[in-house]
Amino acid sequence: MLKMSRVQKVAALFLCAVAAILIFGGIAMFEQKRRKNRLANETSPYLLQHADNPVDWFPWSDEAFEKARKEDKPIFLSVGYSTCHWCHVMERESFENEEIAAILNEHFVCIKVDREERPDVDEIYMRAVLIFTDGHGGWPMSVFLTHDGKPFFGGTYFPPEQFKRVLLEITRLWREEQEKVLQVAEEVSHAIASELQITMPFPEPLNETSAEAVLKAAENSLLRSLDKTNGGFGGAPKFPPHQALMFLLQRYEATKRLPLWEAADLTLRQMARGGIYDQIGGGFHRYSVDAKWLVPHFEKMLYDNAQLAQVYAWAFELSGEQFFRRIAAETYDFILREMTSPEGAFYCALDAESLPPAPRPAPRAPQKEEGAFSLWRPEEVKAILGEKDGDLFCKIYGISDEPNFVNPHTGYKGCIPNLLKATVENWAKVLNMNPDELWAKLDEQRGKLLEARSQRPKPHCDDKVLASWNALMVRSLAIGYRYLGDERYRKAAERAAEFLWATMRKPDGTLWHSYRNGVAKVDGMLDDYAYLLAALLELKEITGEAKWLQRAQEIANTMVRLFWDERNGGFWFTTQRVDLLARSKPSFDSAEPSPNGMAALGLLRLANETGKERFAQIAKRTLETFGIMMVRIPQGMMTLLCVLDKWRATRKEKAFVSERPIERIWVEPELLTIKANETKALKVHIKITEGWHINSTEPQPNLQPTQLKFESKLITIERMDFPMPKEVRFSFADAPIKVYEGEMVINVWLRAKEDAHGDEILTLQLRYQACDDKRCLLPSETKIQVPVKVEP
Repeated sequence: MLKMSRVQKVAALFLCAVAAILIFGGIAMFEQKRRKNRLANETSPYLLQHADNPVDWFPWSDEAFEKARKEDKPIFLSVGYSTCHWCHVMERESFENEEIAAILNEHFVCIKVDREERPDVDEIYMRAVLIFTDGHGGWPMSVFLTHDGKPFFGGTYFPPEQFKRVLLEITRLWREEQEKVLQVAEEVSHAIASELQITMPFPEPLNETSAEAVLKAAENSLLRSLDKTNGGFGGAPKFPPHQALMFLLQRYEATKRLPLWEAADLTLRQMARGGIYDQIGGGFHRYSVDAKWLVPHFEKMLYDNAQLAQVYAWAFELSGEQFFRRIAAETYDFILREMTSPEGAFYCALDAESLPPAPRPAPRAPQKEEGAFSLWRPEEVKAILGEKDGDLFCKIYGISDEPNFVNPHTGYKGCIPNLLKATVENWAKVLNMNPDELWAKLDEQRGKLLEARSQRPKPHCDDKVLASWNALMVRSLAIGYRYLGDERYRKAAERAAEFLWATMRKPDGTLWHSYRNGVAKVDGMLDDYAYLLAALLELKEITGEAKWLQRAQEIANTMVRLFWDERNGGFWFTTQRVDLLARSKPSFDSAEPSPNGMAALGLLRLANETGKERFAQIAKRTLETFGIMMVRIPQGMMTLLCVLDKWRATRKEKAFVSERPIERIWVEPELLTIKANETKALKVHIKITEGWHINSTEPQPNLQPTQLKFESKLITIERMDFPMPKEVRFSFADAPIKVYEGEMVINVWLRAKEDAHGDEILTLQLRYQACDDKRCLLPSETKIQVPVKVEP
């Protein structure tokens, strides 16, 4: 792997200042008439934002690389997203600057990429930036490439004068020292490929004991890094720890270890009381610039709110704490109100910037300001609520003449509503009010402020639809419905899932990644499949409808076919593509859950639903593939650790079941497709544990017979054919008893009703009594669910 010191020396060389004459000498500066560039033909909101730049942008395309080869120019790659604050800043300062644009156009081929539309490209070149900057990544991402896409220098945001010097120095190096540049690019590319494909498997096969040891070590690591005052992990800036919270709740549910709950409870409360939570409109901002969750970076992302809403809903389910229910519900309501398309899909994000409200004084000519939509001043609140109510609201939510937010770059200021000084319950004591009454009063006031805020200039909405993020939201809404019981969440989840299935699925069963304005594009990646698999299984859980399980199996089979690495284990993020420098096996959590972790989670759950051992084997091997990474870097592997915990629990359940008389029950076919008025056979297989037997359908009068009943609205049973029983003598009985041993098959002949059509789950109820050679157990009942599709 390339050593950091080597790359840093090269980066320093490229960043060295150049003589003033180089800045202007030899460069043909000229005014270009503004015209739309190639990005005007794209659908990405981010690319369209740059369609009027004087820079001659290309989208990521063969055309751009061919032009670079033909003209022997390096490539300048700029990666960002439409709601990125510093992307806007660099655009205003550099990409709209005619002088800088002229340098770019003359000496580079310039490519602009939406990181949300092409996360595969973003992932590769972010690795390069992390190498060049000693671990300081972010957006906008600015990378310089060779003709074949190999990076030789990169960074993030550059101020305009520094950016101009960098461009000129790289131009000189490309012209005068190209061999050295190509050598660095080659070494960096090898380093990136090695890092993207790192796995570190367990040295021994995974078992319950080793799994529990890894899980406990991860718990302890997380608890050691807890901010015991403010919640969360580590210092500023603080990002919502979605996956860590899920891990804490899951392990608390499994172990009832109180410190796990206390860590989650503290973090959830402090986040929800801080400015990172939108106290007026619900939903969470991207992150907090301080350690106490007060001052946010104001953009709102779909993936944050999807994950956090389900965490708060789950915390409510575990604790009964109404505050958690409130935050979950308000977050879901925000998504349904502001980030849902007319077709029922979900938009990507809301920008941090917007124009200030008209009457508000600004330190400079009106232009978009970070936080302008969300900040308040006391006089604005009182103008809406009245003097008395407005004064109380300002006291409770920390709105005063001393702003808690001042933009250090523009001087724009205001107050971020928050509850960090005291809870509503504490305020109720001070005011001698019932807490529920105070909450009701505040809810009414917040509603008025929300209505007034909706009249302000709105932040830009990135209205593209991503399969992966939409699947996260579908799953979250399904979980929210399960725990909160609001029918709107179930309906929204089903509607969005139907949109994805109809619009973002190709005729061959593969997925598109991105959709906007009627155009679906970019081949789906692992996260699109893995997140959708998990979402479909949640829908099956809350609705019981067979179609969701059927679709989950289709997605799982396609995902395994496209991305599974049978030789080395783990899932690739992409299929083999000629336009990518390398393929990755993403195991770490980012702002989104690990794609390999979610793939393993979905397959493990699908194995439990269907009895298909192949899915369970792939899930286990995925865990083993990244095993040592879970040990060494647990805080980056929370999703995989959650799956490890699920696998351990499943193993314990199977161990318990294997001690029971019935080892396994399964049916053929797993999905029954039948036409109206048609008759088909269903085979019910029962494997009886060695040493046990179950009574036949006609045993002695004092013994429970084996019976099979069913529940269905679409199907009737014409007859059931049980196998011939075996007569066996036992010490506790005077006469032989007719029993079933080993493996047996019951043939069930089903007829679809004449007017039947649609999908349902057929529930078979097997009632039996098991005995060994010395005793009989009490009668037992087992339910078997079979998806049925009745066609007209």
